Amino acid sequence: MKKTKIGIVGCGGIGTGVACFVDKNLKDKVFIYAICDVDSEKACVLKKKLKAHPKVLGLDDLIKSADLIVEVASKEAAKLTLAKAIKYKKDVMILSVGALIENKALIKKADACGINIYIPSGAICGVDGLGALSVANIKDISLITSKPPKGLIGADYLKNKKIDLNNLKKEKVVFNGSVNEAIKHFPKNINVAAILLLVSNFSKVNVCIKADPKIKRNTHRIEINAKEAKICVEVANVPSSVNPKTSTLAILSAQYMLKKIFSSLKIGN
Repeated sequence: MKKTKIGIVGCGGIGTGVACFVDKNLKDKVFIYAICDVDSEKACVLKKKLKAHPKVLGLDDLIKSADLIVEVASKEAAKLTLAKAIKYKKDVMILSVGALIENKALIKKADACGINIYIPSGAICGVDGLGALSVANIKDISLITSKPPKGLIGADYLKNKKIDLNNLKKEKVVFNGSVNEAIKHFPKNINVAAILLLVSNFSKVNVCIKADPKIKRNTHRIEINAKEAKICVEVANVPSSVNPKTSTLAILSAQYMLKKIFSSLKIGN
C-alpha cells in the first residue's frame, strides 16, 4: 500500500509534536516526507528527531511534492500555505485558524477546486455539538478565555492600550469584542474563537479575554444558546511547555485529527 506523504510547515513546538506523533504512531499509513520553517535551524533539529528522515524544503517545493500539508506556523504562513495548496491542488490542515477568518475567499476557492481543509478542534471540546446546532437556530455564542499573564504578554494590543500584566495581582479583562477583532489583536492566542465562528457559521460570537495571575491553566468557557439546546463547555488546559500561548490540547487535537483522517472508523466531526 502506498503511504501518504505529509509535509509540515512550521518546526516549532507544535510542529515537532505533530511530526513525532506521525513518525511513531501512523508510520504504517503515512510518513513525514518534508518539513520547512523560516528558521532553517529549527527544521534541521526536527529532522534529526524523525526516523522518516524528511527532506528540508522551501514552501513551494514542499507543497508540490507532499500529499497532505500540515500548517503549524503562524497566521501569515497559513494564508500563504493555503493559497499554494490551492494552486497545486493539495489537501491541507490549518492550525492557525485565524487566517481563514481573514481570508474567506480562499475557502471558497478551495471548495471550488475540491480541496479539503482540515481544522482540528484545538484547545476546546464540544465542537460536534456546536456543529449540530449550526444547522438549527442559534441565538448567541460567547467565549470567555482566561490565561496566566505570561500567556498574553507581548501582544501589541496590550502595548497600545498600555496594559501592563507583569505585576498583575487579580483577574483583569483585557479584551471584549468580536472574533475578528480578537484575531486581529491576539493572533497567537485566540484560535478557539476562530474555530467557533467557522463551525457555527454564526457572525455574532462575543469574545472576552482575561488575564488571571491566580490560574495556571488556559481556560475556555463556551456558552451556546439555541432554540433547540443550550450548551456550556469549560476546558482548562495545561499551557504548552515550549509555548505558553498555546495549550497541550491544541497539539493533541492535531494529532487526533491526523489519526482520524487515516482511520476507517470516523466518529463525530
